[in-house]
Amino acid sequence: MLQSSNKKIISKYLASEASEAEINQLLKWLEKKKNQKTFKDYLKTKLLLDIKFDDTIDSQEAYILLLDEIKLLKRNQNKNLLTTWFKYAAVFIGLVILTTYTLSRSDSGFSKITTSDITLEIDDNNIEIIEIDERKIIKSKNGNEIGSIQNDVLTYKNNSTKKKRLAYNNVLSVPYGKQFVVQLADGTLIHLNAGSTLKYPSNFSGKTKREVFLEGEAYFIVAKDKNIPFIVKTENLDTRVYGTEFNVSAYPNDKTIEVVLVEGIVGIQEATKKSNFPNEYVMVKPSQKASIVKNLGGVKVENVNVNSYIAWKSGLLMFNDENIAHIFKKLERQFNIEIQNNYSELYKHSYTGVFKSENIDEILTTISAHTKFSYSKNGNKIIIKNY
Repeated sequence: MLQSSNKKIISKYLASEASEAEINQLLKWLEKKKNQKTFKDYLKTKLLLDIKFDDTIDSQEAYILLLDEIKLLKRNQNKNLLTTWFKYAAVFIGLVILTTYTLSRSDSGFSKITTSDITLEIDDNNIEIIEIDERKIIKSKNGNEIGSIQNDVLTYKNNSTKKKRLAYNNVLSVPYGKQFVVQLADGTLIHLNAGSTLKYPSNFSGKTKREVFLEGEAYFIVAKDKNIPFIVKTENLDTRVYGTEFNVSAYPNDKTIEVVLVEGIVGIQEATKKSNFPNEYVMVKPSQKASIVKNLGGVKVENVNVNSYIAWKSGLLMFNDENIAHIFKKLERQFNIEIQNNYSELYKHSYTGVFKSENIDEILTTISAHTKFSYSKNGNKIIIKNY
């Protein structure tokens, strides 16, 4: 736990306002390894929050601040201790600050990719095309109003006052390069990431469980109902909840399926077991990730920093010591592009960084500054090669 007094000193230190006595106090505190880890985690979180909420910081000014901190560190007596910390900070800040503080909505340098539409299929034969920023009423084939679209949210009518109501099957598909939000009839809010499909009923009237099927990635804010559990089914994993916030990633071309819990409690079960008994689920607590490797089985639960798993919902691309192969997959989904890597040496490297830019060039240029490589574009295809 980082005490408030130390937080104040760190904040003053990063702003070059700390006194010599405060710096010495910080140095003494950093002599313990457990404090160094606490310091690193706090610094990373602080930087991520700054990036998320502060759009005014200039990248060049941030870089100058970084250089000033280097000079300050060199003047202190305990150089070995701070060199260890600064090696960490330089990698993290160097990758993050240099290009991620600027929001850009300009073209990425090649012609815009034409993506397929967001589609909503109702009862297997009625297909609605959903346009960004549009307002429309969603009706079933027989003309019954089941929901509406406004402010890029598909909202289903609340049916809590009607005991009997026909439920229509819905399939919402979001292509690569886009995201979308749907609010189910029970009030559950679901953020769908690029390249995802969600299957669900238009209402849960008369049902003993609220069951949806996911392929891809989604962030769930589940409406509480102790009597009717909410279950997210994927190809290999079922997640059972009563009211909570969590992220599920279950893309077909990924080797693992992951469930990351933000708050509340969820139960995880391999889909092949097909048990409805809650006590047979593996329980997951906040700031934990449950995962399963496809075709191998066995649910693994571990503590994680949830920020990197849910950053996409806030329009951020966040990499936390991720292998370049995984990063390329995320970029392909985010920008609806194909990346062909002809430089196999890159697969040996992992990267940490946060990006707010919508410009693929900025991201690739930043990563290439850390590990030298070059790239070219051909339509919606990017070819990576040795520098």
